[in-house]
Parts: sequence; structure tokens; C-alpha cells
Amino acid sequence: MIKISFIKESLLFTIGNALPMAASVLLLPFYANYLSPTNYVALSFYIGISLLFQILFSFSFDQYYGVIFTEIKQNTEKIKLLNGSVFLYLILQGIAIVLISIVWGDSLLKIIFNNQLPVVFYPYGFLSILTGFCNALFKVSMSTFIYEQKPKLFFFANFTNFLATISISLSGLFLYPDTLIGPIYGRFLSGIVILVFNIILMKNKIQWQIEWQFIKEFIQKSWALFAFAVMNWIVGNIDRYFLKNYVDVNDLASYDLILKCFIGIEFIQNGLSMAMISKVFDIWNKHKKLGFTIETNRYFNVFVSVIIFAVLVFIMILPLFIEWIIYDKKYYYVFPMIGLIASGYIIRTLIYPYYFALLYAKKTLQMFIANMWSVLIQLILSYVFIPMFGLIAAVLIGILVKLLVVVFYHYYTTRYLRENKVNYWKWYGITFLISALIGLFYLIKIDYRISNILVVLIFAILFFIVYKNELKIFLNDIKSKLL
Repeated sequence: MIKISFIKESLLFTIGNALPMAASVLLLPFYANYLSPTNYVALSFYIGISLLFQILFSFSFDQYYGVIFTEIKQNTEKIKLLNGSVFLYLILQGIAIVLISIVWGDSLLKIIFNNQLPVVFYPYGFLSILTGFCNALFKVSMSTFIYEQKPKLFFFANFTNFLATISISLSGLFLYPDTLIGPIYGRFLSGIVILVFNIILMKNKIQWQIEWQFIKEFIQKSWALFAFAVMNWIVGNIDRYFLKNYVDVNDLASYDLILKCFIGIEFIQNGLSMAMISKVFDIWNKHKKLGFTIETNRYFNVFVSVIIFAVLVFIMILPLFIEWIIYDKKYYYVFPMIGLIASGYIIRTLIYPYYFALLYAKKTLQMFIANMWSVLIQLILSYVFIPMFGLIAAVLIGILVKLLVVVFYHYYTTRYLRENKVNYWKWYGITFLISALIGLFYLIKIDYRISNILVVLIFAILFFIVYKNELKIFLNDIKSKLL
């Protein structure tokens, strides 16, 4: 059974990782109340641009970092050299990307948006790119704290980011209402603050020198992870680039608001996975074989169940929360679809065990291929069906794409496993049953408030039936610790 210490570390990593996006979520009601729907949608595209360039700047070094760190973790000097090599290379690469964006950015944005929305390169587009640069370096620097199992430092750094983003953004928003000055400069200035702060924290963990052997391995292995991240960005954002041409800006603002709220769930998934990944990697490294064993599945089973429960509670609370803090009823339009959107995030949970396995096996090419097919399918379906059916088409296509990614990942991963003792009911059975119930309730037009409560109750019953033995052991463990 999972130890209490792991739960404590998981909470710090999960909350810490979620804090930067929690800031964005907490700012959403202020954006909705102080910005017009047109400015709100424009801000959404600027944030998307920043996230895309964050991926470009980091080249997914942060995702592959743990593989090299695990191999050299006993050598402090090599770790310092690893950190210095990564930082210096990414800074040089980042300068090159910024210069390219200065040359081509303005023309490209004019072609994409064609005066439909006030999205321009200077100043807000350029500042969004610089924000992506700062956030990319910050995220890479966090990798050391993750793999050295320093949850308190990880949490402290992210909490600083949280405070800076909230305070600067709100100050600008109140001083300059219904403009993008506060939101854009809040993200940019907080990015500078957290990057400088984190470099100070890491000053004894960096040797400012490039070891090209490390960089060569990063580039060879990270390019597929990078392509995977770009395709994830496409999966998460491309629907709005189609929808902006076919739906009213008010409906697009409502849809985007709900998706922005779900980013909090995505970061909970990522945060809990960060607490898990070093544990699982250590198990595979200890036994010198890659496999889904009883030992590793304890972590994966808990991960799947916790995320499903978090998503279901989230969708039950979210409409009430939005009605409480956002006054404009235009933003309530997508409420009946919240459950359907949530089912995509529930299915997405199943990707993580396969992602860990492929990453540990250094099979990044397979990850790229799996996501490439899913992205191509999404682009084709979006091009065909969004003009015909609008928002509901975007939601259903999103669910289908997440399901396809799981299928592709399962196919590629099982070819490399030396042991596969998965309890498919705990992974797939509960996940698909809950998702199917959400879809059924939507089809028969049960009120979304009632259906959200019913799904939570059904999941609680299923969880108790499936995990009754584990719950008994866990409760006994807590009891012994307390007494």
C-alpha cells in the first residue's frame, strides 16, 4: 500500500505544480468581469501563443531531464554540469527564436486573425513570447527539485510565482480596466521574477558550462517529446482557431472559460504524476526491467482513481462557482457540456502509465507517432464537422482524440513490457463506465446539476467495491500512525 510520506510529497508536488495555472484560473473571473468578451477571447489567444512558445523554448528538455538525472544521480558534480549545460543551451536557443519571431511574427498574426479579433504582435504578442521564454527556463529548473525529491523547495518556488502573477495582474487590471495591459504585463513581469528567484535558489546546483555530450543526448531524445508537446498544444487549442470563424464571440468566450478552468485539472494530473515518476523510475531501475508490476501498479491505480474523483467533484462545483463570481450570463452557455468535456480529461488519465513506460524505455519516437496520428485525425474532423455543428462537434472530437491517444499508447507500450500485470478493471473499466454514464445523461437531457451528483455517487460506490481491501489496509495504516 502507498505510504503516508508519499502522500505528503504528492500533495506538495501536486499543489506546487498546479499553482501557476491556479493563478490563471483564479484570475479568470476578473478577466470575465473586467474585460469585454472580445478582449477576453483575444487574451485567450495571447495565452495560447505564450504556451506554444514555452514549448518551443524548452524543447521538452524538462521532460527528458529525469532520464539522464536517474543515471547520474549519485554524482553531484555531473548534476551541476547537467544543469549548467541545459540552461546555457536553452538561453542561446531562446535568443535565436526571439529574433526569428521579431522578423516573422507580425505578418503571421495578421494572416491568422485577419482583423477578426484584436490579436497583434506588438506589444502583446511579443510580450507573450518573452513570457514563454521565462516560463520555459523556470519549468526546466524545477526538474532538479522534482528528481532530487525536494517537494518543499518545489512548492516554495511555485508559490512565489503564484503570488507574483496574481498581484501584478490584478493591479494592472484595476488600474486599466477593459484593456490587456494588466493580464499581459502580469504574466510577463511575474515570469521574470520567478526566473531570477529560481536561479538564486539553484546557484549551488549549477556549473555554468556546456557539456555537449548531454546536449547531444537531449536533442536526440527530446525532439520526439517536443513534437509530442506541440501536438498536445494543437489538441488543446486548435478547436478555437476553427470556432472563431463559425460561432459567436460570446459563445466562444464561454467555451474558452470552461476549458481554462479545466487546465487546473490537467495540472493536478501533471503534478501528481511528477510525484509518481521518480518512484516508478526507481522501481524499474532497481529491478532492471520495464513492466507494469504489482509494485508499480499501486501508484498507477491510486493515480487513476484520485484523478477521476477530482474531476467529478470539480464538475459538480464548477457551475456554482462560475455563477457566484461571474455576473455576465453569456459565460453560462456551455454549462450543459461540462460533463462531456470532463469525460475527455478522465480518459486522458490513462495515458500517464504508458507515457512513463515509453519515456523510461527512451521510445520517444513511438510517442511522436501516436500523437501525430491523433492530431491529424483531429484536424480533419475539425475541418469537416465544426463548420456544420459548432461547439458540440469540438467537444466530441476532443473526447475521441484523447481516446485514440490511449489506444495508440497502449499498442506501442505493450510491445516493450517484460511484465504486464495490469488490473484493467481498475484502469479501463471504471474510467470508461463513468465516461459512458456522463454521455448517456447528456443524451437523455438530464439536468447537468443532477447528472453531476449522480455520477459522483456512482463512482463512490464503484470505488468502494473495487478498492475495499486496499482501503482497509490504508485506514489501518493511518490508525497505527496516529496511535
